[in-house]
Amino acid sequence: MIKTKILVADDDADNRAIAQDALEVAGYEVATAADGEEAISKIASDKPAVILLDMSMPKLDGWEVARRVRANRQLSRITIIAFTAHALVGEELKAKLAGCNDYLLKPCMPKAIVERVALWIGRSTVE
Repeated sequence: MIKTKILVADDDADNRAIAQDALEVAGYEVATAADGEEAISKIASDKPAVILLDMSMPKLDGWEVARRVRANRQLSRITIIAFTAHALVGEELKAKLAGCNDYLLKPCMPKAIVERVALWIGRSTVE
């Protein structure tokens, strides 16, 4: 069985580890990136089904990563979930305008991460 690939792009090592662990336990293949440039590189090489994208990363922020993914014809259909602590009014709309499909506010429980990814992949979280 081929595992669905997920990319967790977040400059916070704890956030990456929590999301990666939860998603791997749920049966996904998970890659991580610590900054926007690394995220762009891994998106191009791995072509994940879903990207959990921190919007405040060094080198390239998540807003720019999302715009670049949407501008690339080979990558434009990848689901992007803004994975962010930006909670101000209008931030969710800003993320969607940058190209994100969804918005998940940090901090959140690992179960919420798995459920949101599963929603976009269209598979049950219960195997």
